[in-house]
Amino acid sequence: MPAQDTDPVLQKLPPEKLLAADRLEPIRAGIQCMDSIETIQEYLAHENANRDRTQVQAALRMRARELRNAEQDDDAEANPVL
Repeated sequence: MPAQDTDPVLQKLPPEKLLAADRLEPIRAGIQCMDSIETIQEYLAHENANRDRTQVQAALRMRARELRNAEQDDDAEANPVL
C-alpha cells in the first residue's frame, strides 16, 4: 500500500506545505511525526528537487536511520539468538 494512503503526515502536511517553511524547527517537528521510510523518501525527493537544503536533507536521512534501527531492534527481539 503506498505511503500516501496510510500516512497522516502526507495527508495533513504534504511535502510542498511542510518544506515551504523557512525555519528548521517546524520542519524537524514534522519529520519526527513520519513513521515510514516511503514517506521520508517522498519528502527527501521533494526537498532535493526544490530547495536542496543540506540541514533538511540531513534531518530526513537521520529520521530514516532511526526508523531502520528501530525496525532492526524489533526483529532482534522477535528472533533472539539462543
